[in-house]
Parts: sequence; structure tokens; C-alpha cells
Amino acid sequence: MSTSARNDPLSFYACTIASFLEGSVSTYVENLHPLFAKDAETERWLRDTWLPEEEEHGRLTRAYVASAWPDFDWQSAYGIFFDQYKPQCTSPKLRPTAGLEALARCVTETEATMMYRCIASYTPDSCLRNLFERLSKDEIRHYRYFRALHERLQQREDVSLLRRLQTVVERSRLVRDEDIALAFAPMNNAWRGAPPFEPWTYHDFLKAAAMAMKLHFPFRQARRMLFRPLQIGGPLEWLAALVASAVVARLFTRYA
Repeated sequence: MSTSARNDPLSFYACTIASFLEGSVSTYVENLHPLFAKDAETERWLRDTWLPEEEEHGRLTRAYVASAWPDFDWQSAYGIFFDQYKPQCTSPKLRPTAGLEALARCVTETEATMMYRCIASYTPDSCLRNLFERLSKDEIRHYRYFRALHERLQQREDVSLLRRLQTVVERSRLVRDEDIALAFAPMNNAWRGAPPFEPWTYHDFLKAAAMAMKLHFPFRQARRMLFRPLQIGGPLEWLAALVASAVVARLFTRYA
């Protein structure tokens, strides 16, 4: 492990946030059951493929945190995070249809993929770079499954393009303002000793992340991934997608 990662707050916060969110997927899978109870193939994939792979991501990122920042009390910080995060994963908080929930998962998987690629490009630590490159490849496979699922369900549900664009933007906002914010909140108070860097506020983190994203984030590919499931056709639909794309990009780069 490179000392540059140990002394770098962006690497710490990004890796720990990933470990918290990836390690909590089991709760999310449980609450997807009402939406997919009649779809045995999807239920099986969620249980036997997605869940084990996401849990492995949680274990790998947690192990890196323990190695790089041994004075950080991961368990206590995670417990505080999970108590706040679990109520946000209940079934009533999900999208109203299975197809829209699959689309929301496309958004989450896209943004995880791109953020992992961003950190992999940003960090000088080869171990952290290899870890996030591996995670990114898994997230792409997960995205492809959820995209195909959304496209199949959309044929039956026939949800309007506007409603689906709203889902993309709203889920992107929740990633920043809920998922990442809740994961960040307990971190600065969970050190057994002095951290090896000056602790950041959440605003500090968003600003640094936005700067890194401007340098390393593959926005063009992210836009393709976000809007490909929508199967946009006419010029007005493309215009609406471009507006939504600009809103999503602004959510993550406004602090740069």
C-alpha cells in the first residue's frame, strides 16, 4: 500500500463509503422481494449473483480500509451509518413499479462504475487502483443485467419517458444527498487516534470529489449508460435526455 493513499483524505472517504454501501446490499435485496416475487429468474440472480458479488466488494474495500487506516474504527462508524441507512431501504421507499426500480438500479450501477473508474485513475496506489478497477468491471455486468430487466419490464409497464427521466435524475440526487451523505456522516468521529490527514467536512469531500471527477470521470460513457435503457428515439426525446444529463452532471460537479 502506498503511503500516498494513507495520507490522502479522498482515498479514505471514497473507499470507506464504498465499503459501507456495498456491505449493506443484503438489506436492499430483502426489500426488493415484493417487486420481484413472481419473477423467479430475477429473484435467483439477485440472491445468487448480485448479492454475493456486492458483499465481496464490501469485504474487499473494508479490508483495504483496515490495512491503510488501522486507527479507524470501521465497525462503530458502520453501525451508526447502517442505523440511518436501513430505513431508507424499505419497500415503501422503492420505485412504484419493478421496471422503474430496475432503472433506478441502472443509475446506481452506472454511478458506482464511473466513480470506481475515477478513483482508479486518480490514485497513485496500485493496490487501490487494481481494487477499484475490479469493482468497476463487476458493476458493469450488474448494470447490463438491470438494463435488460428494465427494457423487458418496460414493454409491459409502458411508463412514460418523462417519468423515467425523473427516475434517473431523482436517483442520482439520492445517491449524492442520501447514500453518500449518510455514509460520510459518522467517519470523522470514529478514529481511535489522530487521523493521518486533516478531516474534511462533507462539503470539502464533495468539492475534492468534483475536482477529481472533472479530471478523471468518463462523463460521455456515463451518459450513454444512464440513458441507453430509455431507448430514446425522436429529437424532442433526445433534447429531454440532454437536459436531464446536464442536471445529473451538475449534481456531482457543482462544487468544483
